[in-house]
Amino acid sequence: MFYKLLLNYTNNLIIMKVIFFAMLLCFGLNSTNADPKLPSKIKVVIDTGLQENGLSQGLTSDLEKQVVRDISQQLKKLCIDKNIEIILFTADNEFDSNRIQQIETHSPDLVISLNASYSTQKDRNCVDVYVAHNDFTEKSSYFGTKILESFKQKDFKTTSLQSTNYDLLRDLNCPAISIELGLLNVAEDMLYLNSEFGKKFLAKQIVSSLNP
Repeated sequence: MFYKLLLNYTNNLIIMKVIFFAMLLCFGLNSTNADPKLPSKIKVVIDTGLQENGLSQGLTSDLEKQVVRDISQQLKKLCIDKNIEIILFTADNEFDSNRIQQIETHSPDLVISLNASYSTQKDRNCVDVYVAHNDFTEKSSYFGTKILESFKQKDFKTTSLQSTNYDLLRDLNCPAISIELGLLNVAEDMLYLNSEFGKKFLAKQIVSSLNP
């Protein structure tokens, strides 16, 4: 009798182990084949329309357009394998009245306006980040602060987060920031603004602060 009970117990134990390992195997296969549960993808519109930012002296130059265009392309390349979707946007002209509506059709989580300008205020040769006062100020400031910190960690010259009343940042129905990348009439800034290495560095620091 005891032998039969022992045999039944042993058989049941073997069956339970088989079921257990089968479950583990199925779970492992499903975990391998299923898409991993990744953080939400952040959609970022890079506005290269080069708004009048208070530092610029006159209309946008061809050099400024080229610098911003190159850095924007670097941003897009760096985000290909990340949970960051980069949408490059350029208005038909700098003062396009439909600019905000066109940007909002993309339903962005963040809008970044990139600028590199000329200025007589040559002591402003550093990375500046601006936010406007609206319903999204807190979120805009969050992203802006992260971007500034990413540059500070590399001992890059920056200022504190700046407040502005730019129409684009103020009127967008989403978080938005403007980044002044440097001054085109300052030799120190041109060392990185007009070099492949410098443009990649600027783009990399921005991307590193955008990971959701």
